[in-house]
This record gives sequence, structure tokens and C-alpha cells, in this order.
Amino acid sequence: MDLKLERGVGMSLYGHTYININSLKRWVNSLSVDEIQSVDVGGYNLEIKDETKELLELQLQGFSECINRMHEGDDWRKYEGIISHAFYNAFIRLDNSSIRMGDFYECLIEPSNLKTYKKIIKGFDYLDIGAIHMKDSAGNAVASIGEKSDLIWEVFYGYFVNENEDGSIDHVYSNHKKYLSIQLFNVEALSKEEIVARVDEILLHVSMVYDMDFKVFEVDSLIKCEGEAPILRVEYTPTGFEEVPMFYLSNANNTNDERFKFLSYYQVIEYFFVRAQNYYFLEELKSIDMNNVNHNELRKILANYKKVTNEREALKLVLKRAIDIPKFKTWINSNSEHFDIYCRSQGYKIDLSKEDKKIISNIVERVYGYRCSIAHAKGDVEEYIAIPNISRKIIAAEIPLVKYLAYEVIKNCSEI
Repeated sequence: MDLKLERGVGMSLYGHTYININSLKRWVNSLSVDEIQSVDVGGYNLEIKDETKELLELQLQGFSECINRMHEGDDWRKYEGIISHAFYNAFIRLDNSSIRMGDFYECLIEPSNLKTYKKIIKGFDYLDIGAIHMKDSAGNAVASIGEKSDLIWEVFYGYFVNENEDGSIDHVYSNHKKYLSIQLFNVEALSKEEIVARVDEILLHVSMVYDMDFKVFEVDSLIKCEGEAPILRVEYTPTGFEEVPMFYLSNANNTNDERFKFLSYYQVIEYFFVRAQNYYFLEELKSIDMNNVNHNELRKILANYKKVTNEREALKLVLKRAIDIPKFKTWINSNSEHFDIYCRSQGYKIDLSKEDKKIISNIVERVYGYRCSIAHAKGDVEEYIAIPNISRKIIAAEIPLVKYLAYEVIKNCSEI
């Protein structure tokens, strides 16, 4: 694959004008309003009632007739006046980051770091956006990274502005131009999963060739909220947490990647494994009369100690020392979402009706299970593996639990 880094407006901004006419006709003829119940437009869920559905049907019918009359070289954009924002989001939008139309695909991305930002974006107030154009060995356009197209901007425009009652507009992002896109061409035959895999492969290729790193950007309706500006007064007494696990805790709080966040919280707990094992051994050793050693009993103690040197048992020892079960039950029951996720799940269920020892075991199995799914990446096995992006929502749901445990552990196990 040939790559070329350029500056100035090019294929990126007008990439959607390169859609193959025949693929566009096949795409529009496959559309239907029958299964549409609601449409997300700029973060607002629009329920599709009879009147709205009828309007969408009329738009689809008119747009389809126009597209089917097109000939090679015609510009489909002259028919955009027929369709509404609801149409864009019902038929062209795929998810919170991407669109698809005919053989064209586009996904919002952003530089992963300042170095990449400065390599592709020039300026401060007025930005000059560079581009990376990719072609195959035959010279056909494969993909383009750079300024987002007018089409994807039209689809997601509602996420970038708030329209006020007086007709004025507030821009919710101070600099929306820094959100770029990757465009793929001639991908009509590919499934969504295959396209996502190709995007990942291209971004990796760009990272290796140009040392430029990009990540997918997803719109979120929360950004449209005005927010709050409270004055909070909180009583605080220094507790004396240990420094090293505090580093892990701070890293967990500051990272955005759910998998790394989970592992950093887990590392707070893991920091105290050896100490918990040592205390277990010392406690067991109290039963031995050092002036008259029963070597058979001592051997049993050593055998029991060996059992707690594996990671799962070490985790259990730490949580036994740190977690107050009545307090934990209160935390779970205070949030119905927590209860549904942790106590009603099919796998790794935490049964609060059991005795304290069993509840600790349930917690250990859940946390250790997800820890292994993130830390290990062995292919060709049946165990659950937390694959980046694909498993994001699953791991995100586990963050409140492991965060709660990490805070309780560092609070109750620190020694200053």
C-alpha cells in the first residue's frame, strides 16, 4: 500500500463525492423504514411515529428515484435538499463515530497524542489540516486520513452545536476541526466488522510508517449539557496512604482506556499481596510453640502457606483484610445498576444472601476472572478475552466495582 502525506484540502473533505454510482443505487434500493422505531439526531432520541415515518418514506422515495436516474459523472449531492437530518441519521449513520453510503465508509478519529496532532495539524486559531492518502499497487484510492467530509459533518452536526430558542448557536467544542476522519473507498462488499478491522490495520500501518497515532472518536450527547459550576466544601483529614499504590490509583483515575483503568485499580490491590501472605503466615505460626516445635503441625502450616501463594488466593487474603461486607452490601444496594450488573449477571454472580466468606469468594472470582481476560491474550482458546474496543462496554461496567475495592484496600492496608 502506497502512502502519501499532503497538506491542504483534498479527498478528505470531498471524499463522499467519490461514491460509485452503481453502488449508490444498490444501497438506496436496499433501504426501508419498516424496522425503524427511533432515530438519534444530535443526541436527542426522535421517536418515529406514523407522521414522521410517512415523512421518511416520502424522502426515501424521492431520493431513491433521483439516485436511480443518475448516470456516471453525476453528483448525488444535488439531491441532498430532499432529505432531512432524521434521514441522515436513520440511513447513513452506522454508530456514534461512523457513516456508510454505497461503497464509501467514514469514521471520526482524532490524534492520540500531541506529537501526532502537530504532525498533521498546522496553526492555532486557523488550522491547516494535512492528509494521508493511501492507494493500492494499481493506483486505486484505498483510504484517506484528514479533514472530515461535509457528509459526516452533516450527520453528526447536532452533536457539535446547541441551537438556542433565539436562533443563535453555541459551539460545544472549542475546536471541532481537530476531529478528523478516516475514509475508506470501494468497501461495498465488506461487512461492518471487516471494515472496522481494516480501519485498525490502516491506523497501525500509519503508526509504523509515519509514527503518527490516531484513535476513533465517538460523539457523546453529554458534551451538549451546559454543565455545572458548584462550590464544594469538603472536610478532609490526611489518611496517609502508601505512595506506590497511590501512583497506580492516580493512573487508573486519569486513563481513559477501560482495560488499562481496570488493571491499574487491580494493581493497587495486587501491591498488598505479599504483605497479606506474610501476615497470614505469621498468624498461622502463632499456633506453634517455638520452645517445643511440633514439626508435623509446622509442616501443615507451610503447606497451607504454599496454597495462598497463588494469585487468586492472595487476592482473597487482601480483600478479607480490607473489605467490610455490611459496608459493601450498602454500596451495592445504593445503586440499582450496580446490583443488576454484579448480582444478577449470568457469570461471576455476587450473591449477597450468602455468608461473608462466600461473598468475598464471589468478589474474588469476578475480579480475578476479568483481570485474566484483560491481561492474557492467548488465541485459539474458549476462555473470554477482553479484546480492545470490542469488550469496552463489558469492562467499563466492571470499573466501579474494582475502583471501590482498590479504595478500600489502600485505605485499610496502607502502613505509614
